[in-house]
Amino acid sequence: MAGLVSVNGQITPAAEGLIPAQDRGFLFGDAIYEMIAGREGKLIDFAAHLARLRRAAEISRMAFPWTDQELRFECEHLVGLTKFSQSALRIMITRGSSPSLRIEAGMQPNRYIYCLPSPLPAPAQYEMGLQLKAKKHPWNPRGPQLKSPNYLHAATAQAEVQAEGYDDVLWMNADAEFTEAGSANIFLISRQGDLVEIATPPPTAGILPGITRARVMELLRRSQIPVTERSITSDELPRFDEGFVTSSLRGPFPVSRIDKHRLHSTRPQAVFQHILRLYRSWESHEGDGNQGDGSPLN
Repeated sequence: MAGLVSVNGQITPAAEGLIPAQDRGFLFGDAIYEMIAGREGKLIDFAAHLARLRRAAEISRMAFPWTDQELRFECEHLVGLTKFSQSALRIMITRGSSPSLRIEAGMQPNRYIYCLPSPLPAPAQYEMGLQLKAKKHPWNPRGPQLKSPNYLHAATAQAEVQAEGYDDVLWMNADAEFTEAGSANIFLISRQGDLVEIATPPPTAGILPGITRARVMELLRRSQIPVTERSITSDELPRFDEGFVTSSLRGPFPVSRIDKHRLHSTRPQAVFQHILRLYRSWESHEGDGNQGDGSPLN
């Protein structure tokens, strides 16, 4: 795959990048990361992503010696070198290198920044939408989650549901409340006459509060369209007419089926289509989200 990676400031082709064999992120998953979309050289919601990365480092008691300006410069430099019109930037910070799980004094963190091509889904993919299979999460987590690179359970679940003809998993917690997809947040939409409800699971259900999730909620509220964070149980599924997921690289993307329940998110008159246009308009005109510490999305 084409692209570049910067390993502690040393830039090489992505396929040639090397990490230390004793890197704690590789050995123990002792790492945090962010995925940021690049659109025609613009880093989408960069400030908000960096703010969340810093909070994750603080919670994890991980050293984070770089300024936002240094990281922005490095990311923009990689985007400029690759010249992809649509790119994916992955900033990954590990605690350092050590063969022991014990945290040693003076350990220096490692910094990896990848810049890879990431074209938006084709129009035909929007017409099909995603098919999700609901499954109980093996850990039954509660409360907001950190963005760490441990996706073994998600990869295993995705292999299982793909064998059944689905695209991705939709996790449920121990109380059968929907939480999130394998690597995306979920929104569900119901319509009763002129009344429309747009609902998304709250952080207390056990989700990673996504940057794009927060951005979509902010844009809806800015447009005076109500959106609610609330518990959504599997028993409620039949009352929903549409659904969509949000992630940093794809933005909003329609869901056409959850288990056996069909959703109408891909229809031209669907509420989702309005939300997608709203997001794409923001992305084109304001997408770098350069709000300092990213506080509007907290």
